[in-house]
Amino acid sequence: MGRSVNVRKVRSSKRTARATPATRTTRRTKPARVPLLTRAEVVQAVIELANKLAPADVGDLLVTESSIRERAAQLPGVPGRRLRAQLDLALFCLKDHLAGRCPQIPYYSISLLAAGVAYLADQLDFVPDCLPRLGMIDDALVMAVACELGRDGLTRYCVWKGIAPALARRVGRWPAPRAR
Repeated sequence: MGRSVNVRKVRSSKRTARATPATRTTRRTKPARVPLLTRAEVVQAVIELANKLAPADVGDLLVTESSIRERAAQLPGVPGRRLRAQLDLALFCLKDHLAGRCPQIPYYSISLLAAGVAYLADQLDFVPDCLPRLGMIDDALVMAVACELGRDGLTRYCVWKGIAPALARRVGRWPAPRAR
């Protein structure tokens, strides 16, 4: 009989040894993801590049138009279609500016568009282009920011050219975040 009493004491001690809700350790939460590249950094990079471009650089960019278009064609899906639409509008605007056909577009907008196209033409990027799918995302992001910052000039260009102004608003818009 003494033996069974000891077993009961052991069993009861095991029950009390279990963790109560107050003594349980909480699950470790994952640290918040810090973006590698923030929107403010992209805006700053576009503005800095736009400030470094000279008017003659626009003509040099247009000489490499076919290679720029080939690079833009590498990005598939919706980001690729948006990048190509923004690039088309930017190149049309830059060509007309270079030919002197649309002097009413502020040079600030021209320099921002040229900065977006120059970033697309440059091999040195935030994210290397050799990475499949990811390498062109930063190019699309920079082009989107350039179009957004130069939206007023793009809208004026679309009105002058007879292109639907809604296109300029749609092309220059920052992509909306996806719902999760």
